[in-house]
Amino acid sequence: MNRLSWTRLKHSTTVRFVLLYLALSVAGAVPVLFVTYHQADRMSRDHFEAQISNRKANLLLTHRTGGIPAVAQGIRDRIAGGAAAQTALLLIDPSGRRIAGNMKTWPATLREQAGWTEMRLYRDGHVQPELFALSAVHFRSGHRLLIGTVIDDRTRMREALLIALVGALILAVPIGLAGSLVLVRFMNNRIGSIGDVAARIAAGDLSRRVDTDGTNDPFDRLGDSLNAMLARIEALVEELRLVTDALAHDLRSPLTRIRASVEKATMQPTEETQRQAIDATSQEIDGMLRTIAGTLEISRAEAGMGRENFAAFDLGALTRDLCEMYQPLAEESGVSIAVEKPREMTFFGNRELIGQAVSNLIDNALKYGSDGGNIRIGVEETETSILFWVADRGGGIPVDRREEAQRKYRRLDGARATDGSGLGLALVRAVARLHGGELILEDNSPGLRAVLRFPRPADPPEATL
Repeated sequence: MNRLSWTRLKHSTTVRFVLLYLALSVAGAVPVLFVTYHQADRMSRDHFEAQISNRKANLLLTHRTGGIPAVAQGIRDRIAGGAAAQTALLLIDPSGRRIAGNMKTWPATLREQAGWTEMRLYRDGHVQPELFALSAVHFRSGHRLLIGTVIDDRTRMREALLIALVGALILAVPIGLAGSLVLVRFMNNRIGSIGDVAARIAAGDLSRRVDTDGTNDPFDRLGDSLNAMLARIEALVEELRLVTDALAHDLRSPLTRIRASVEKATMQPTEETQRQAIDATSQEIDGMLRTIAGTLEISRAEAGMGRENFAAFDLGALTRDLCEMYQPLAEESGVSIAVEKPREMTFFGNRELIGQAVSNLIDNALKYGSDGGNIRIGVEETETSILFWVADRGGGIPVDRREEAQRKYRRLDGARATDGSGLGLALVRAVARLHGGELILEDNSPGLRAVLRFPRPADPPEATL
């Protein structure tokens, strides 16, 4: 059991993060402490070097003015006056005999012209050796001068500084551990809240959202992205529910009528009754097939299918072709249909889907806008967009109902008396989104102006849903 627990523990993401944070904290503290120690020791050495240099400069100046006797007298005066309490001074002749100073002999291991040497020496009147920083001067006459200063304080400072730095390094471990635990707890709380939301969503509560605090940190941006995704999922699920209900309702009615026609033909098995039943059944089946086909077309467009057939084509030519195709039907309905300001305009997209979308708009104009007797089709180009529009002079759609009119199987009150499944504008909007555009319903004063607005990039667009 203990082995199993340790195996799980060492593979835990929390433990790994704590250890990593702790290692980084210690690794970051080591160079800082090293530099601190080095700089402090360097400052101490510079201080002692400055002392030796000043004393050497004074004695050399004395030598230039009075020679060796003046240097010897200067050393004696310093020792007698107590100015050499922390200083080692020794002047010897070419034979090595002491002339003046507070040391008996010249150190045997001292190099000639030593710039900086650390050595333990005995001074006159001291029974314990002391650590000195030494510097030697050789005169042309063969005389030699030794100048030094006690650096025991530097050694003690080094030891104290080393102890303090080691203590700081040891203290960095619990501080790093505490900091990592605080950070891990914060991260676990944030991630735990996201996990709780995901669990609620999985349980069916699609209204749940991740809490954000507006700091725009990575967790906040992740929360915003997840909330946008959840909102999209909730909308799709709600739309799927509505579509399922509407499709079941729309298919139930024709199936009920088919059943009634079959029962009537069975109860009255005459040739005329059977022919009427077959005709009615055929019409109902055609309607159901159109509904299913429209639903499939919308689903294909929403899934991004059709981009493989994107190509450059002339919107103006498509407009003229559609106008010519609907001209006979418009004349039968007693309305006029025309292209306003026909022109050439190159567009990159799926010509078949664009044509089907505009055909749906023309069909709607003929069904619901023919009272005005005037339908116009046109294409326009602005600095940022390409507009493909169909306008009629009918009753239009109220502003507060236009979004509803673009949803699947949504039929407004005025449209319930006409044939249709409520998929026309939904397909138009799906095709527009497939091409990176949108469907906009506007007032035509009077009537409705349905606009397909597409972006106008410099290069063929990479359409996104």
